[in-house]
Amino acid sequence: MPLDLHVFRTLGDNAGALLHDPATGACAAVDVPDAGELLAAAKAKGWTISDIFVTHAHHDHTQGVAAVKQATGATVVGPADARTMAPLDRVVGEGDSVTLAAEHFDVWHTPGHSDGHLSYVGLDSRIALVGDVVFVMGCGRVQPGQMARMWTSLSRIMALPGDVRLLGGHDYTLANARFARSVDPANAALTARFAEAEKAKAEGRFWALTTVAEERATNPFFRAGDPALAASVHLAGQPAAEVFAALREAKNRF
Repeated sequence: MPLDLHVFRTLGDNAGALLHDPATGACAAVDVPDAGELLAAAKAKGWTISDIFVTHAHHDHTQGVAAVKQATGATVVGPADARTMAPLDRVVGEGDSVTLAAEHFDVWHTPGHSDGHLSYVGLDSRIALVGDVVFVMGCGRVQPGQMARMWTSLSRIMALPGDVRLLGGHDYTLANARFARSVDPANAALTARFAEAEKAKAEGRFWALTTVAEERATNPFFRAGDPALAASVHLAGQPAAEVFAALREAKNRF
């Protein structure tokens, strides 16, 4: 039986997310941007939070963890550098795994946005919890000097099967789509997705869930190996890693 996934807006543009196993009632929160909003969402669903998967140590992802753990007794797992921000029961890293009922998630170290950033990759459930590494049509800000590490992290994620869903940590979708169009204007799939982003924004829809295939088609950072994207940053013929770095710098200025 597949996991239920509930994704909702919290703290303005953060993704609140709950994964629920209908067979056992186990329920995992993916980060806790706001404890009150997360607990209210779980209550509205009739779910009881049993686990918390922390992707990275940034305050807007961890500030509610302690309160939710106190309220629910949830088991908290996350990266070592989140220990000062959240009460971890278990530190996990590259090569480890976590489970939610019968569902198995491989833990990947995906640095670049933060040193200890983790992604939780569930190939059976076809979902990867990618925090602030990947957003719809975008990627997270990169720490100074970490472009190569971020490119490695993105490359691992973009190599996943196309039907794997990616849950990002924020909805910056329309802003990302605007930048993507500026560097990839001839991309018909992107033009259609930009229109959908405008419609979602107008309707107040929260959009933080995507798929690997959709990002390969429309995300400029996934498409750094495409000649059109290299040309857009005057790096025709250069390695994709260099193109990615130039694109990310361009996004910073956009």
